[in-house]
Amino acid sequence: MKNPSWPKVFAYIGLVVFGFVLAFYSTAVATAGIAGTRLGTDRNGDTLTMGSAVLVAGIAVAAVFAFLAFVNARQLMRRG
Repeated sequence: MKNPSWPKVFAYIGLVVFGFVLAFYSTAVATAGIAGTRLGTDRNGDTLTMGSAVLVAGIAVAAVFAFLAFVNARQLMRRG
């Protein structure tokens, strides 16, 4: 973080994409949880809860690394 560089900014952007993929994947997990609850295979709703937790984690990962990418890119733009 002390030495911003463009490769570091692009790495952060890659992690933002990873966070969005994780959030997108969570919708499949949550849908499986709803189906499992309706079919009676997941009586406690654990899979639906897991999908919600993964959604929140994916959005948090995307937000944190988007902020870091923005801060580093701003520092690089001010320098040059």
